[in-house]
Amino acid sequence: MKVFAIVFVAIAVAQASGLDLSKYQPRSVLYPRAPVENPNRWVPPKVAPTVDTRGFCGQVQSAPSRIVGGTEATPHSAPWQVAIFIDGQYFCGGTLISNEWVLTAAHCADNAIFFNIYLGSHNVRLTAAEEPTRVEVRSTQYTVHPNWGSIRIINDVALIKLPAPIEFTPEIQPICMAPSTEPDHTGDILHISGWGKPSDAAAGISPVLREVDVPCISNAECAATYGATITAGNICVDTTGGKGSCNGDSGGPLTYVANGVHNQVGVVSFGSSAGCEVGLPAGFSRVSYFAEWISSVTGLVI
Repeated sequence: MKVFAIVFVAIAVAQASGLDLSKYQPRSVLYPRAPVENPNRWVPPKVAPTVDTRGFCGQVQSAPSRIVGGTEATPHSAPWQVAIFIDGQYFCGGTLISNEWVLTAAHCADNAIFFNIYLGSHNVRLTAAEEPTRVEVRSTQYTVHPNWGSIRIINDVALIKLPAPIEFTPEIQPICMAPSTEPDHTGDILHISGWGKPSDAAAGISPVLREVDVPCISNAECAATYGATITAGNICVDTTGGKGSCNGDSGGPLTYVANGVHNQVGVVSFGSSAGCEVGLPAGFSRVSYFAEWISSVTGLVI
């Protein structure tokens, strides 16, 4: 079974009237961007300052509590969700994990020059003036996992460093990271959110954040579809009924909610080349597998 990274969507930016979503086009890692001469990959320090968000991460302050087959999310019910516009051409999702760091997929960041990042956004079509909760920043510093492999789509995680520490608000909050001791969640109901295409037939990404709940399946069941692509660094979900992630959701979160706290257990990575609604499993990078690397780069206590 062929797979594709649920990745970039080309964009056109009209500053006065927001984004023209009709010009978004899906882009897969199977058709990589041409190499750039001086990508802004960043070498993190050997010892990062300690950051501890435990006690307040993963909690929604401002709203009660696609994605294909999902529904529009309650505005700001995922205050860690960020929209990432890459090199003025592509789109991915990501999550705020501290006041200085965004977690996303390696296939979103690889060879990028810059990222325009929206924090505290719900409708990415609107202008900043129309969405006053939004904070927009530009970053040029990032690091992809040192063992990222685009052919097999392995170790598909990256970290973007914000240009300055962000101020938390009710609409901008960090999510909790699953520790290395996290259970595998097989059989649990997990949560996906993103601005990806709401259907295979959709012309572009969704202007509003969408969400859907899906059951987690075992890696063995996932490997029955994708073979050696599935490793211990993956976590998969069942998309029966056309409910799951799609083009444009890449880099966004797969979360597990316990006692009202959202823990990120996966990063949107890939799906079937047959389409988002065919009911085949969707693959994610397993956060617990990469917890040590994330902590070593960011200093985050996980």
